[in-house]
Amino acid sequence: MSTVRAMEEETLPYYKPEQFYPVHMGEVLGSGYKVLGKLGYGAYSTTLVCLLHALDFLHSEANVVHTDIKASNIMLSIEDEAILAEFEKDEKGNPSPRKVVDCNRTIYSSRKLPWPSNSPWGQPVLCDLGAARIGVSHKGNIQPEIYKAPEVHFDMPWSSSADIWNVGVMIWDIFENKHLFDALDEDKEYSPSHHVAEMVAYLGAPPLHFLQRSEETLNVFDENGKWLGAGGVSVPSMSLEESEENLSGQNKQQFLQFIRSMLQWVPEERKTAKELLDDPWLNSTN
Repeated sequence: MSTVRAMEEETLPYYKPEQFYPVHMGEVLGSGYKVLGKLGYGAYSTTLVCLLHALDFLHSEANVVHTDIKASNIMLSIEDEAILAEFEKDEKGNPSPRKVVDCNRTIYSSRKLPWPSNSPWGQPVLCDLGAARIGVSHKGNIQPEIYKAPEVHFDMPWSSSADIWNVGVMIWDIFENKHLFDALDEDKEYSPSHHVAEMVAYLGAPPLHFLQRSEETLNVFDENGKWLGAGGVSVPSMSLEESEENLSGQNKQQFLQFIRSMLQWVPEERKTAKELLDDPWLNSTN
Protein backbone atom coordinates (compact mmCIF):
# COMPACT_ATOMS: atom_id res chain seq x y z
CA MET A 1 0.00 0.00 0.00
CA SER A 2 1.25 3.50 -0.84
CA THR A 3 3.23 5.16 1.94
CA VAL A 4 2.37 8.62 0.56
CA ARG A 5 -1.41 8.58 0.66
CA ALA A 6 -2.93 9.32 4.08
CA MET A 7 -5.26 6.64 5.44
CA GLU A 8 -7.39 5.93 8.49
CA GLU A 9 -6.28 7.99 11.51
CA GLU A 10 -3.76 9.91 9.38
CA THR A 11 -6.70 11.73 7.75
CA LEU A 12 -7.85 13.23 11.06
CA PRO A 13 -6.89 16.93 11.43
CA TYR A 14 -5.57 16.44 14.96
CA TYR A 15 -3.60 13.26 14.37
CA LYS A 16 -0.02 13.47 15.59
CA PRO A 17 1.76 10.08 15.51
CA GLU A 18 4.13 10.98 18.34
CA GLN A 19 1.14 11.27 20.69
CA PHE A 20 -0.05 7.69 20.12
CA TYR A 21 1.36 4.28 20.93
CA PRO A 22 2.19 2.43 17.67
CA VAL A 23 0.15 -0.75 18.12
CA HIS A 24 0.94 -3.74 15.88
CA MET A 25 -1.23 -6.73 14.97
CA GLY A 26 -0.37 -9.74 17.08
CA GLU A 27 1.27 -7.62 19.78
CA VAL A 28 0.69 -8.74 23.38
CA LEU A 29 -0.09 -5.89 25.76
CA GLY A 30 0.45 -6.14 29.48
CA SER A 31 1.28 -9.85 29.24
CA GLY A 32 -2.42 -10.60 28.90
CA TYR A 33 -4.08 -8.92 25.91
CA LYS A 34 -3.25 -9.79 22.32
CA VAL A 35 -4.12 -7.39 19.50
CA LEU A 36 -6.23 -9.34 17.00
CA GLY A 37 -7.54 -6.62 14.71
CA LYS A 38 -8.52 -3.00 14.28
CA LEU A 39 -12.18 -2.04 14.66
CA GLY A 40 -11.82 1.59 13.62
CA TYR A 41 -10.54 5.02 14.49
CA GLY A 42 -11.82 8.49 15.25
CA ALA A 43 -15.53 9.11 15.86
CA TYR A 44 -18.41 6.62 15.63
CA SER A 45 -22.12 7.23 15.65
CA THR A 46 -24.06 6.04 18.68
CA THR A 47 -27.53 6.23 20.11
CA LEU A 48 -28.00 9.78 21.36
CA VAL A 49 -30.95 8.86 23.52
CA CYS A 50 -28.90 6.36 25.52
CA LEU A 51 -26.11 8.91 25.91
CA LEU A 52 -28.51 11.56 27.19
CA HIS A 53 -30.13 9.10 29.59
CA ALA A 54 -26.67 8.30 30.96
CA LEU A 55 -25.88 12.01 31.34
CA ASP A 56 -29.22 12.69 32.99
CA PHE A 57 -28.43 10.00 35.55
CA LEU A 58 -24.94 11.38 36.19
CA HIS A 59 -26.16 14.98 36.51
CA SER A 60 -29.50 14.50 38.28
CA GLU A 61 -29.00 11.40 40.39
CA ALA A 62 -25.27 10.93 40.97
CA ASN A 63 -24.36 14.66 41.02
CA VAL A 64 -21.40 13.94 38.74
CA VAL A 65 -19.92 15.92 35.84
CA HIS A 66 -18.20 13.62 33.32
CA THR A 67 -15.87 16.36 31.85
CA ASP A 68 -14.39 14.16 29.08
CA ILE A 69 -17.15 13.21 26.66
CA LYS A 70 -15.91 12.11 23.25
CA ALA A 71 -16.74 9.36 20.80
CA SER A 72 -13.95 7.10 22.06
CA ASN A 73 -15.56 7.15 25.53
CA ILE A 74 -18.85 5.77 24.20
CA MET A 75 -18.71 2.00 23.86
CA LEU A 76 -21.21 -0.38 22.31
CA SER A 77 -21.67 -3.53 24.36
CA ILE A 78 -21.71 -6.95 22.64
CA GLU A 79 -24.19 -9.65 23.62
CA ASP A 80 -23.38 -12.15 20.84
CA GLU A 81 -19.76 -13.08 21.60
CA ALA A 82 -19.60 -15.39 18.58
CA ILE A 83 -18.93 -12.37 16.38
CA LEU A 84 -15.60 -11.83 18.18
CA ALA A 85 -14.42 -15.32 17.24
CA GLU A 86 -15.52 -14.70 13.64
CA PHE A 87 -13.67 -11.37 13.63
CA GLU A 88 -10.46 -13.11 14.77
CA LYS A 89 -10.87 -15.86 12.17
CA ASP A 90 -11.38 -13.34 9.35
CA GLU A 91 -8.31 -11.35 10.33
CA LYS A 92 -6.12 -14.47 10.42
CA GLY A 93 -7.41 -15.77 7.09
CA ASN A 94 -7.45 -12.43 5.28
CA PRO A 95 -5.18 -9.90 7.02
CA SER A 96 -6.24 -6.27 6.80
CA PRO A 97 -4.41 -4.02 4.30
CA ARG A 98 -1.69 -1.96 5.96
CA LYS A 99 0.80 0.78 5.28
CA VAL A 100 4.26 0.43 6.83
CA VAL A 101 5.37 3.98 7.62
CA ASP A 102 8.68 3.09 9.26
CA CYS A 103 10.19 0.40 11.48
CA ASN A 104 8.05 1.52 14.44
CA ARG A 105 4.73 2.54 12.94
CA THR A 106 2.22 0.73 10.74
CA ILE A 107 -1.22 2.04 9.77
CA TYR A 108 -3.82 -0.74 9.51
CA SER A 109 -7.16 -0.66 7.70
CA SER A 110 -10.19 -1.08 9.95
CA ARG A 111 -12.24 -4.27 9.85
CA LYS A 112 -15.95 -4.20 10.61
CA LEU A 113 -17.42 -6.53 13.19
CA PRO A 114 -19.82 -9.10 11.73
CA TRP A 115 -23.51 -8.39 12.31
CA PRO A 116 -24.91 -10.29 15.34
CA SER A 117 -26.94 -13.30 14.19
CA ASN A 118 -28.80 -14.31 17.35
CA SER A 119 -29.15 -11.07 19.30
CA PRO A 120 -29.08 -7.31 18.73
CA TRP A 121 -26.21 -5.04 19.68
CA GLY A 122 -26.11 -4.13 23.34
CA GLN A 123 -26.74 -0.64 24.64
CA PRO A 124 -24.17 2.17 24.22
CA VAL A 125 -22.19 2.72 27.41
CA LEU A 126 -20.69 6.05 28.51
CA CYS A 127 -17.37 5.09 30.03
CA ASP A 128 -14.09 6.48 31.40
CA LEU A 129 -15.06 8.44 34.49
CA GLY A 130 -11.42 8.97 35.41
CA ALA A 131 -11.72 12.76 35.03
CA ALA A 132 -15.24 13.04 36.47
CA ARG A 133 -16.00 15.50 39.29
CA ILE A 134 -18.52 15.11 42.09
CA GLY A 135 -20.51 18.16 43.15
CA VAL A 136 -22.37 21.11 41.73
CA SER A 137 -19.75 23.77 40.98
CA HIS A 138 -16.07 23.47 40.08
CA LYS A 139 -13.15 25.38 38.57
CA GLY A 140 -10.15 24.30 36.56
CA ASN A 141 -9.18 23.04 33.12
CA ILE A 142 -11.24 20.15 31.74
CA GLN A 143 -12.49 18.66 28.46
CA PRO A 144 -10.80 17.81 25.13
CA GLU A 145 -9.55 20.99 23.45
CA ILE A 146 -12.12 21.36 20.67
CA TYR A 147 -14.94 20.45 23.09
CA LYS A 148 -14.09 23.01 25.77
CA ALA A 149 -17.04 25.07 26.95
CA PRO A 150 -16.69 28.89 27.00
CA GLU A 151 -16.71 29.05 30.80
CA VAL A 152 -13.80 26.61 30.90
CA HIS A 153 -11.83 28.73 28.42
CA PHE A 154 -12.27 31.78 30.64
CA ASP A 155 -11.54 30.02 33.95
CA MET A 156 -15.06 30.58 35.26
CA PRO A 157 -16.84 28.18 37.59
CA TRP A 158 -18.42 25.33 35.64
CA SER A 159 -21.00 22.63 36.32
CA SER A 160 -22.88 19.86 34.53
CA SER A 161 -23.83 22.31 31.77
CA ALA A 162 -20.21 22.08 30.56
CA ASP A 163 -20.98 18.45 29.65
CA ILE A 164 -23.96 19.66 27.62
CA TRP A 165 -21.78 22.01 25.55
CA ASN A 166 -19.34 19.12 25.06
CA VAL A 167 -22.13 16.81 23.86
CA GLY A 168 -23.50 19.43 21.47
CA VAL A 169 -20.16 19.85 19.70
CA MET A 170 -19.54 16.10 19.63
CA ILE A 171 -22.97 15.39 18.13
CA TRP A 172 -22.26 17.90 15.38
CA ASP A 173 -18.85 16.34 14.66
CA ILE A 174 -20.33 12.84 14.41
CA PHE A 175 -23.43 13.78 12.44
CA GLU A 176 -21.65 16.09 10.00
CA ASN A 177 -18.49 13.95 9.84
CA LYS A 178 -16.37 17.05 10.35
CA HIS A 179 -15.33 19.25 13.25
CA LEU A 180 -17.52 22.21 14.15
CA PHE A 181 -14.48 24.03 15.51
CA ASP A 182 -11.10 23.90 13.77
CA ALA A 183 -9.47 26.16 16.39
CA LEU A 184 -6.11 26.11 14.62
CA ASP A 185 -3.62 28.93 14.20
CA GLU A 186 -1.38 29.58 11.19
CA ASP A 187 0.96 26.80 12.32
CA LYS A 188 -1.92 24.32 12.53
CA GLU A 189 -1.63 24.24 16.31
CA TYR A 190 -4.59 24.46 18.69
CA SER A 191 -5.34 28.10 19.57
CA PRO A 192 -7.82 29.16 22.30
CA SER A 193 -8.18 32.59 20.65
CA HIS A 194 -9.10 31.06 17.29
CA HIS A 195 -11.49 28.72 19.09
CA VAL A 196 -13.34 31.56 20.81
CA ALA A 197 -13.38 33.57 17.55
CA GLU A 198 -15.18 30.66 15.88
CA MET A 199 -17.66 30.55 18.76
CA VAL A 200 -18.44 34.21 18.11
CA ALA A 201 -18.89 33.48 14.40
CA TYR A 202 -21.43 30.74 15.09
CA LEU A 203 -23.22 32.16 18.13
CA GLY A 204 -22.75 35.91 17.93
CA ALA A 205 -21.09 38.00 20.63
CA PRO A 206 -21.52 36.73 24.19
CA PRO A 207 -23.72 38.69 26.62
CA LEU A 208 -21.85 41.30 28.61
CA HIS A 209 -23.04 39.83 31.92
CA PHE A 210 -21.37 36.54 30.95
CA LEU A 211 -18.07 38.24 30.08
CA GLN A 212 -18.11 40.04 33.42
CA ARG A 213 -17.84 36.72 35.26
CA SER A 214 -14.09 36.56 34.57
CA GLU A 215 -11.27 38.99 33.88
CA GLU A 216 -9.84 36.39 31.49
CA THR A 217 -12.37 37.54 28.91
CA LEU A 218 -10.53 40.89 28.66
CA ASN A 219 -7.82 39.08 26.69
CA VAL A 220 -10.14 38.83 23.68
CA PHE A 221 -13.05 41.22 24.41
CA ASP A 222 -13.04 44.84 25.55
CA GLU A 223 -15.12 46.13 28.48
CA ASN A 224 -18.09 46.65 26.16
CA GLY A 225 -17.95 43.10 24.81
CA LYS A 226 -16.36 43.98 21.47
CA TRP A 227 -13.90 41.52 19.91
CA LEU A 228 -10.37 42.88 20.28
CA GLY A 229 -8.67 40.92 17.52
CA ALA A 230 -5.67 40.31 19.78
CA GLY A 231 -2.77 38.69 17.97
CA GLY A 232 -4.42 39.41 14.65
CA VAL A 233 -7.15 36.84 15.25
CA SER A 234 -10.35 37.91 13.52
CA VAL A 235 -13.84 36.46 13.72
CA PRO A 236 -14.31 34.27 10.62
CA SER A 237 -17.31 34.70 8.35
CA MET A 238 -19.34 31.51 8.79
CA SER A 239 -22.58 30.25 10.26
CA LEU A 240 -24.17 27.04 11.46
CA GLU A 241 -26.61 27.22 8.55
CA GLU A 242 -23.78 27.32 6.00
CA SER A 243 -21.70 24.67 7.76
CA GLU A 244 -24.54 22.14 7.99
CA GLU A 245 -24.48 20.14 4.74
CA ASN A 246 -26.59 17.02 5.24
CA LEU A 247 -30.13 18.27 5.88
CA SER A 248 -32.70 20.60 4.37
CA GLY A 249 -36.02 22.21 5.17
CA GLN A 250 -37.69 21.66 8.53
CA ASN A 251 -35.36 18.79 9.40
CA LYS A 252 -32.37 21.13 9.10
CA GLN A 253 -34.08 23.85 11.13
CA GLN A 254 -34.91 21.40 13.92
CA PHE A 255 -31.38 19.99 13.95
CA LEU A 256 -29.86 23.47 14.24
CA GLN A 257 -32.29 24.34 17.04
CA PHE A 258 -31.25 21.13 18.78
CA ILE A 259 -27.56 22.07 18.50
CA ARG A 260 -28.17 25.68 19.56
CA SER A 261 -30.04 24.53 22.66
CA MET A 262 -26.74 23.05 23.86
CA LEU A 263 -24.35 25.67 22.48
CA GLN A 264 -25.28 28.69 24.55
CA TRP A 265 -22.72 31.15 25.93
CA VAL A 266 -24.49 31.30 29.29
CA PRO A 267 -24.31 27.85 30.91
CA GLU A 268 -27.64 28.25 32.68
CA GLU A 269 -29.38 28.76 29.32
CA ARG A 270 -28.37 25.38 27.93
CA LYS A 271 -30.93 22.61 28.04
CA THR A 272 -30.36 19.82 30.52
CA ALA A 273 -29.93 16.22 29.41
CA LYS A 274 -33.48 15.49 30.57
CA GLU A 275 -34.87 18.39 28.53
CA LEU A 276 -32.91 17.32 25.46
CA LEU A 277 -34.61 13.92 25.55
CA ASP A 278 -37.85 15.71 24.60
CA ASP A 279 -36.30 17.65 21.70
CA PRO A 280 -38.39 17.55 18.48
CA TRP A 281 -35.44 16.74 16.19
CA LEU A 282 -34.17 13.93 18.40
CA ASN A 283 -37.60 12.35 18.63
CA SER A 284 -38.27 12.76 14.91
CA THR A 285 -35.18 10.66 14.11
CA ASN A 286 -36.03 7.79 16.46
